[in-house]
Amino acid sequence: MSDNKGPEGFEKFYSAIFQERWPSLKEALLGEKRHVAVVNPFSKFKFPGDHPRIAGISFEHAVGEVFPQPEKTEAGYANYYLLDAASVLAIEALDLAPGERVVDLCAAPGGKSLLCALKLKNQGLLVSNDRSAARRARIHKIFDEYLPKTEQKNHKVTGHDSSKWCLYEKSAYDKILLDAPCSSERHVLLDQRELATWAPGRTKALAVSQFAMLASALDVVKVGGTIVYSTCALSKLENDDVIEKLHHKREGRFEVLQKEFAIGEKTEFGWQVLPDTSGWGPFYLSIIRRLR
Repeated sequence: MSDNKGPEGFEKFYSAIFQERWPSLKEALLGEKRHVAVVNPFSKFKFPGDHPRIAGISFEHAVGEVFPQPEKTEAGYANYYLLDAASVLAIEALDLAPGERVVDLCAAPGGKSLLCALKLKNQGLLVSNDRSAARRARIHKIFDEYLPKTEQKNHKVTGHDSSKWCLYEKSAYDKILLDAPCSSERHVLLDQRELATWAPGRTKALAVSQFAMLASALDVVKVGGTIVYSTCALSKLENDDVIEKLHHKREGRFEVLQKEFAIGEKTEFGWQVLPDTSGWGPFYLSIIRRLR
């Protein structure tokens, strides 16, 4: 096997990106994941006592190493939703307001769409999109477990190809979340079969499809509207390089909005959260405003 593939290739590729930081970052990636439990207001659940919180997360939440799996309360709805704190930043970056038209282009399993719904308060429109029928069923399931049917009237689930959405709908939404399918290197590191078949072509191919989805989203969002592009990838090809390519291909049509958060670090075109310094992530986001 070529030393550019498999575990050796993976090590070589990411060592080149992160250099002397890579050993500590790799160790953190292999460690236990932490979670934020975002409280579901419809469950009437509250955590007892004082729990650690993260500055800048506007949802009621608690931080912990281990939480029991969510369960239904007497109110009939699941008590909280578990996710990485860095993932919540994508919703904070959208800066949603009730009444806006919003699309989550790659929505499954549905956690980020659920948080969008809590922000929109059943006003405006929320479209949760995923091409997989099985994954769309999971989105429906999460909404039914967490929200009353009366609070889902502004919610629609679709199965479109995100990269071709602009062929059918243009300048239609105030905000777009593109949490793009990505390399998910943390998962690869923890799965020996995935690691054995890894090759640089994986991240290169994903970057091509990510750009196609982002370029389409730029046509679909309204002028003055916002796109949050995000991944859980480490590869720069899938993060800042996608935004840089958009600058080259769609010059003058958008601007990047730089925003800082309580966890993570600034990149050329966005913000990245890595577990070696924050205990969260990996997660990358870039905030884009359409100009024309």
